[in-house]
Amino acid sequence: MKVRDLSEWPPQPGGAYRKADNVPAAEQAVIEKVVRVSEKWITFTGKAYGNQHTYDFEAPSEDVALDLKKILESNIGKTLFSVGDAELSVN
Repeated sequence: MKVRDLSEWPPQPGGAYRKADNVPAAEQAVIEKVVRVSEKWITFTGKAYGNQHTYDFEAPSEDVALDLKKILESNIGKTLFSVGDAELSVN
């Protein structure tokens, strides 16, 4: 299964925004770092339009979250959209 096949992938950034802020599309958000994995939740940051954004994603299982963590960490500096083509080693 590919990352893009996960339900709700790619996630939308969270947090508060001003009206003038652009919410980045997955093609614009560049992965910066994985903050943490807690059970089946993974939190990571991305950057777009010069602003940092936080993403929270609920994976189907903790194993998938841990696999996704590895994928994100190996794709630092790439767009969130490009991660969709990566293969998960667990289903």
